Amino acid sequence: MTQIGKLFNKTPYLVRDIDNTYKDIKYVEQIINTLLEKYSIKSENIINVFSNNRDNILHFHIVIKTNMPKENLCLKYEEEDIEFTFEEYKESKTKTKYINSFMFLETFKHLNEKSLVTVFDEMIGCDGKKLFISVLKENLKLFQPSSKHYYYRNILILKKDIVCNTAETFNINTDELYEDLHPNVIKQVCKDLNLTYKKLSYELGYKPDTINKAASTGKVSDQLSKAIELYLENLRLKEQLKDFDVIKQTLQNVIV
Repeated sequence: MTQIGKLFNKTPYLVRDIDNTYKDIKYVEQIINTLLEKYSIKSENIINVFSNNRDNILHFHIVIKTNMPKENLCLKYEEEDIEFTFEEYKESKTKTKYINSFMFLETFKHLNEKSLVTVFDEMIGCDGKKLFISVLKENLKLFQPSSKHYYYRNILILKKDIVCNTAETFNINTDELYEDLHPNVIKQVCKDLNLTYKKLSYELGYKPDTINKAASTGKVSDQLSKAIELYLENLRLKEQLKDFDVIKQTLQNVIV
């Protein structure tokens, strides 16, 4: 995270990846002004503005003092669809700290938990009360082995104790986060992999009725859950093998 400058000569503007394309200060000042006017947000309540330019240069994350919007906001500016997400500024008794995802990043750095630093940097937000997945649902692929979100989900589950213990020290709730990491697995797998229930039943070797029932009730047996895990892991290994074949072919072409 690198500070590019200050918006309106007072509000820090930071970008997540200085090596990637990002919007300049003048552009960001204009869209922030539009946001303030449209949603009646006071400029003095904005603490920081971050650009998530690693994934989307049209996504901006705002740390705000009060009257934080309850959901993401979108607006159209110069034919571009701009998205805003928010974190609540939470002052301590000494007014020197606020709780957001960056405090978790610093803690995990101190603990040398590099994988958690990456996961929180990429997809976890904090509104001062709870942790949540900050990636838009339509862009989230928790069960697609070729997606980084699949890898990140596994890390969050594997290191749940560390995440929850850290959150507890900040008095931050983790229930919503871990509920979202365990959605209706049949529905989510089919969505992420663009499969029908019938196709998934064929891939897993189960009867369609069994898959349909599991999808409608949300109840998945341990045996079925294990079958899904093995299926996804098999897809992941196939992706790795495909990448290896591409590298191998490239090397052969260079040698020839």
